[in-house]
Amino acid sequence: MEERQGRSGSYEDWNAVMQMLLQGSPDHKQIAFLKLNRLIASFLVSLQAWDYRDHWEDLQQTILMKLVKSFCQGQLREAQAFVVYVRTITRNEFYDFLKARGIRTEEVAEVEEPAPLDRETVLVVRSAFSHLPEEQRRAIQAVYLEGRTYEEAAEATGIPLGSLKR
Repeated sequence: MEERQGRSGSYEDWNAVMQMLLQGSPDHKQIAFLKLNRLIASFLVSLQAWDYRDHWEDLQQTILMKLVKSFCQGQLREAQAFVVYVRTITRNEFYDFLKARGIRTEEVAEVEEPAPLDRETVLVVRSAFSHLPEEQRRAIQAVYLEGRTYEEAAEATGIPLGSLKR
C-alpha cells in the first residue's frame, strides 16, 4: 500500500484500506482493521481519553461501523476527507460517551497533533525501543502500535494482564 509523506506524518491510502476491510482475505481484513483502529486510537489520544481506555474498544467499534456505512454509501473516497471524517466522528462519539456519563465536554481539552518527527528523533526512539527488555517491548508494541486492548495484548503476548498494564 502506498504511503505518502505529508504535513502530519505518513498517510495511508484509506480507500485501499477500506477495500481490504470489506473485500480482502481474512489476513488483509485483520491488517485493515488494525490500521483503522490505530487511526481511531490516535484521535482518542489527542482527546486525552486515557481515563476511559477500558471503553475504547466499544468506541472504536461504533466508529468503525459508521465508517463502513459511509464508505459503502460512497461518501468517503478522498484520503484527506476520510481522515477528517474519522477525527470528527471519533470526537463526537467520545463526547457523546462523556455526556452519557454526566461529564461536561468543556473539561476535556483536545491536544493538537504533534509536529512531524525528524529522522534523528525517529532513530533515537527506535534505538531506545530496541534496548527495552523483551516483555516491555512486546507490551508496548501490542497496545500502542497494534492498537490492541490490554486484554487482547495480554492474551497475544502471554504477559499477565496486571504486568502488562504496569
